[in-house]
Amino acid sequence: MTALAWRGVAAVAAVAAAGFAYRTAFPDRPDYPGHLLAGAGATLLLLALVLAIAGPDPWRVVAVVAVAVLLGVGTEATIFRYAEFDPVDFANQSVGAALACAGFLDARRAADPVLAAVAGVVFLLAGFHYAFA
Repeated sequence: MTALAWRGVAAVAAVAAAGFAYRTAFPDRPDYPGHLLAGAGATLLLLALVLAIAGPDPWRVVAVVAVAVLLGVGTEATIFRYAEFDPVDFANQSVGAALACAGFLDARRAADPVLAAVAGVVFLLAGFHYAFA
């Protein structure tokens, strides 16, 4: 495994560790790690698509995070709006998006879209599990 691939694995491990830390620190609020993990998972799925189509580039990774955050605003304000826009949920989604892509920023020559896609699905499913627990 190349050094660039290890950075992607490190980003995935950082998201998992952050989700565990949220769950430990806020045991009565499973929606906190749920939004973090779902934000990371959806962002990694979007990143996998971009990596597969356009290839690795740090600016594309930054653009993916920006698009993911904007999509988080849209989903929090519409689809997941039960009573009102929740800025804490939005913040947790955004932290997940940024954390998920951090390890892919230096991927100029190689990045693994399969790693991003698999981790994205796992985090998205875990996020929905915790968010609706």
